[in-house]
Amino acid sequence: MMQMVLLWIERLALALIVGGGIIMAAGIRPLLIPLLGERGNPALVSIIEKLSISAWNRYNRYAFLSIVLVVIIDILRIVTELPFSYWHAAIAIVIMIALLGKLAIDRELRLRLQEKSAEVVGSIEQNTGHRRVELLTKIILILAIILTI
Repeated sequence: MMQMVLLWIERLALALIVGGGIIMAAGIRPLLIPLLGERGNPALVSIIEKLSISAWNRYNRYAFLSIVLVVIIDILRIVTELPFSYWHAAIAIVIMIALLGKLAIDRELRLRLQEKSAEVVGSIEQNTGHRRVELLTKIILILAIILTI
């Protein structure tokens, strides 16, 4: 019975990571990219960039808490000698590290935007940060799907 409860909690946490990542990558970001390309109103562009970073940051925090829960469940399985696999725990830890990286990049993006406002939107540093976040998101989604299967 305990194994079943842990499995359902784990599946719910992984669903939050996968579902939220897909919604953010396929739904939110594409809607905001055309608006970020507009140069007519720098204040609006700055606000949209801040909104984008804030939305991703919120998802990253929830995803991080979810993967921490999965890691705790794996540790609980080890301690209680329930069936578990080392590869599952290893992939969960890799996802946790990648999410920490995303949170650090989000902090950099947010601080750069606060310091330089609209002039930083579209800059090389800001675009590089967004590309790194996108790469980490793809890696996390693939690994989370593997854990789900």
